[in-house]
Amino acid sequence: MKKIIILIVSVVFSTIQLFSQQNYRVSWGTTSYDTLTDYTSIIYELLPEPLLGHEEIEISFGFNFPFFDSYFNSISIDADGYGYFANAPGYNLYMFTGEYESHLESGLPIYSDWRYMTDTTGVLDILKIEWRNVGIYDDVTSTSPTDHRINFQTWFYENGIIELHFGETDLTNTPFYNNTDGFIWEDGESYGPWIGIAKNDASEVYYITGTNSDIFVVTSEENADIYYDIPHLDHYFRFLPDELSGLPPESLPETIAYSIYPNPVMNCFIFKADHEVSGSYINSGVKIFTISGELVKSQNLRNINEQIDISEFPAGIYFVQLIDEKFMRITRKIIKL
Repeated sequence: MKKIIILIVSVVFSTIQLFSQQNYRVSWGTTSYDTLTDYTSIIYELLPEPLLGHEEIEISFGFNFPFFDSYFNSISIDADGYGYFANAPGYNLYMFTGEYESHLESGLPIYSDWRYMTDTTGVLDILKIEWRNVGIYDDVTSTSPTDHRINFQTWFYENGIIELHFGETDLTNTPFYNNTDGFIWEDGESYGPWIGIAKNDASEVYYITGTNSDIFVVTSEENADIYYDIPHLDHYFRFLPDELSGLPPESLPETIAYSIYPNPVMNCFIFKADHEVSGSYINSGVKIFTISGELVKSQNLRNINEQIDISEFPAGIYFVQLIDEKFMRITRKIIKL
């Protein structure tokens, strides 16, 4: 296993940290983990039998998802945590990659699932995929399967952000994992987990390696390595396209609820408050971004009812931010006809 790392950042996994290089920023921190609800079960509804093995499935985003220099409307996901895009050989997503199996085959009373759903922040649509209580393949199919489980999700935001969220994981009993070598074969050789993304020609990569107390981001394909630990409950990793640096992935706390009228927009729109307008939104600023995060318009408002003209914009989806004098902001998605 390669150990030399030529471009790295090392931190402790207790606060949000940030690493920036070329087209993506890699960050990590903590947030509440919630198992998916109102989902489609891949393993019980779409696969011919409820076993994972090395199955893969193509899932539609429901939007055009930007990845490096291309857009895609679907992604193929491997049951073991790999992802790739059709017609783009070599594009790779390593999403906590191990070798997983449903506990159905172990005979233990552990319900495993592999599922997905579409969700929204109110601003951005998200495709969420979850590996729920899955086990290590070699353990589950062995003559003495153990009680262990792995829970994690991968989120694909409409604007190109990719996040990995980690739930409860208990590998105490399995002999096929240890915290110095990761997932291991029967002979003790390491094979995962892998976390990262890579451009199709490997000219740009972002691999996360190290341990929970000493995390590294590797940007050289030849120095790619596994992650030698299991991220704790409620931790996440985020791959943020650089062009979105001016557009936060989540809205800041809002004191007033606003909608945009009309939406879809033909020529002009205004902000419409759901109740009485606060004076703090007088002399506000508006910024408009494309779906890829490019700032295309910035305008000061004398009052909240002032019209914003986007008649010359090409048709498509845009994000609008309203910013008050205290730099609090709300973000809304609009459709330009």
